[in-house]
Amino acid sequence: MYGMVNQAIEAMITEKFGAPQWELIKERAGVEDPAFVMMKQYPDAVTYALATAAAEHMKMPIADVLHAFGIYWIEFAGKGPWGKLMQASGKNTYELLAALDAMHTRIAVSFPDLAPPSFRVEPRDGAMLLEYRSHRPGLAPFVLGLVHGVGIMYGEHVDIEQIAAKDAGAPCDAFMVRTRPAL
Repeated sequence: MYGMVNQAIEAMITEKFGAPQWELIKERAGVEDPAFVMMKQYPDAVTYALATAAAEHMKMPIADVLHAFGIYWIEFAGKGPWGKLMQASGKNTYELLAALDAMHTRIAVSFPDLAPPSFRVEPRDGAMLLEYRSHRPGLAPFVLGLVHGVGIMYGEHVDIEQIAAKDAGAPCDAFMVRTRPAL
């Protein structure tokens, strides 16, 4: 994954728990890089090690850490150069989720080795089926957080249920998504 992802993990941990906790998590993960370079490609193992170390250090399930990071990722990316692209890609949660593959295609211009996931959406009885495909395992909780984060960005309440899991043998992770204005 690119350094931008690891920078976001660092920012989330530092903002919520402080720089000393981040240093302990890095040490626990065996990460010696003093800082991550946004445009540099890092092995996926580094990102997984950081997430696992954060979960162990904070005594939280890894799924909870990944979910929180998904929510945070939307805020983090929105503050950076991709925020305008996100805003231009949709006026609500449904529209932005439907535009994710096109957004990743645009982002790949700046990140030539990008190996993004794929998202497919399909309207379903006032809701939306969201299919998520990635060669990276175990990230469904991150996707749940992403969708919640997008809802927060648009001032919408999101109900999301995972209805298929790649880890359980399905061809992809699939979610049923419903939104309504936040109260």
